[in-house]
Amino acid sequence: MKILVIGAGFVGSAAAERLKELGHDVTVTATSEEKVARLKERFGKAVVLRGSDAETVNSAVAGMDAVVVTAGPSAANSMTPEERAVTYREILVKTAENVVAAAGPETKLVSLSSLSVYGDAANHLDVIDEDSPVTESSDPSPANFLLMEAAYGRAGDRAVVLRCGDIFGEGDPPIGEKVAMAHKYLGGSVPFSGEALLYRLQVNDAADAVVHAIENDLSGVYNLTHPELPPRNAELFDRLSAEQGLPPLVYRNEIASPAKPISVDKLSATGFKAARSFTY
Repeated sequence: MKILVIGAGFVGSAAAERLKELGHDVTVTATSEEKVARLKERFGKAVVLRGSDAETVNSAVAGMDAVVVTAGPSAANSMTPEERAVTYREILVKTAENVVAAAGPETKLVSLSSLSVYGDAANHLDVIDEDSPVTESSDPSPANFLLMEAAYGRAGDRAVVLRCGDIFGEGDPPIGEKVAMAHKYLGGSVPFSGEALLYRLQVNDAADAVVHAIENDLSGVYNLTHPELPPRNAELFDRLSAEQGLPPLVYRNEIASPAKPISVDKLSATGFKAARSFTY
């Protein structure tokens, strides 16, 4: 298959490597000539592309059998709701709209979304699955992930959306270090809920899920995380704070998150398990 991977960063590069190993003809993208030059050394085929540029997307997608979209907003440009409103709209929604418009009638589409789309809307349930209510929050993060999902949904059975937990991997600071940084730089006050469950996804599990979706011709929406029940934010973070001689964090509960178990039964039924991700 001829496969385009839009966003050859953390997940995209790992997925592209696996797809090449399987014999697929893979082209990756980045947003600058400098990055593309490095990617060409690694993958052979790489092009400069911004998902919000319809003309460039149309050219890159033409003739592809599958398009994988792993491009995500930069954390550095997403610190405030105002920044997220711009960044998430451009990188998530515009990319989705342009890819769907450019793709041929047989082109397979795979994209990464977020478990944040549930917010706290399904916390009244015992288990949260793909049919559970999603948030009506006006925060630009879940709001734009949902708009992105709706755009891919218009492609019908050709599209698959993987709702992921927080992605981590080599080079990512350990959780204990992140807790210390929250005390140092945020005054020990964080915007999320202490009761939320801390679902995380190891980068290689994310990449393998992308490959699995293509190889098995999946369609629709799937929760992508580990099946084991994780600790709650306060349970883990306050223990890590205490181990470092720091006080408990203050949880402002501004960003709503799922506090009930996330079901991965739908994806498991296709033969996939995120086996590397349960590390706390």
